[in-house]
Amino acid sequence: MRTTFISTLSMLNSPRTTTTKLQVELAKANTEIATGRHADVGLELGHLTGQSITLRQERTELDGIIDANSLTSIRLNVTRTSLDKIRDTADDFLSSLLGASGHPPSASLVREAGQANLASLIAELNQSANGQYIFAGTNTKQRPVAEYTSPSAAKASVDSAFVTAFGFSQTSAGVGSISPSQMATFLDGPFTTLFNDTNWQSNWSSAGSQNIESWISPTERVETSTNANVSAMRKLAMAYTMASNLGIADLAEETQQVIIKKLVDVMGAATAEIVQIQAGLGTTEKKIAEANERLSLQKMFFEEGVGKLEHVDPAEAKTRVDSLTTQLQMSYALTSQLRQLNLLNYL
Repeated sequence: MRTTFISTLSMLNSPRTTTTKLQVELAKANTEIATGRHADVGLELGHLTGQSITLRQERTELDGIIDANSLTSIRLNVTRTSLDKIRDTADDFLSSLLGASGHPPSASLVREAGQANLASLIAELNQSANGQYIFAGTNTKQRPVAEYTSPSAAKASVDSAFVTAFGFSQTSAGVGSISPSQMATFLDGPFTTLFNDTNWQSNWSSAGSQNIESWISPTERVETSTNANVSAMRKLAMAYTMASNLGIADLAEETQQVIIKKLVDVMGAATAEIVQIQAGLGTTEKKIAEANERLSLQKMFFEEGVGKLEHVDPAEAKTRVDSLTTQLQMSYALTSQLRQLNLLNYL
């Protein structure tokens, strides 16, 4: 026959062990109330943990796309604002030329407007957003267009072409002798060639001709920018240079009219192309808005899936906290009573 000995030490340690377990369970329950999800998702879900992780990853990917779309929308908004300014300036200039039909505009005013408009065009093409040049195509870190000042390659090329064609510079007194036919030949030939794609990128632009493409949803990729190398910008630069740097104020009246007619033709074509660019970017903005709506719905679906797997019932968690708190208090009370047991009390 064996006799089991019960000591006050073993009786004292027993509630201590229980107290530790209760404290752990209480901390776990409080965490679940605070976060609304299981304290240990892996332990609670077991083999379903992988499904929860997948849903969370997919939701995170959607968050990334939505954030990227926000930055893209900012760039498109800045682009739209700059294009509006470019088009308004071009429309005003074109209106001043057309409004003077039958009454030739002051050549000096045409020259001054050309200078101001060219500077404005270059400034708008060099606009940036979030540290990126918006008209630089994919070459977003490079300033797109150089200033048209001496000794820039752009101005040097125009000056050289003029001297080659007429034998003197634009500031020479000889410009008054240039005939209408000579000027027409120059404008349609050497001068226009200066603004073709090759010469434009050699003398004027450092922008990339490839536009930025962005994933606006997991399955949809669209162009989300334009660039300074498009035909519309080259035509505007050509028109403003024509007005400002071909000595128009010193030309004979008939020769001035050749330039003005060319200006009207080029400006009309350029503004029409800008409208097309704006329409394309407007369509892109609409696609982004629609994509964001779809992404938000998909995100809600993933969040519901995560919630069904990970979320806890707040009421049930609160009941557990109350129950564990009561048990813990009882354990503390029992431990206190056991600590008061002393053999001396019974001697």
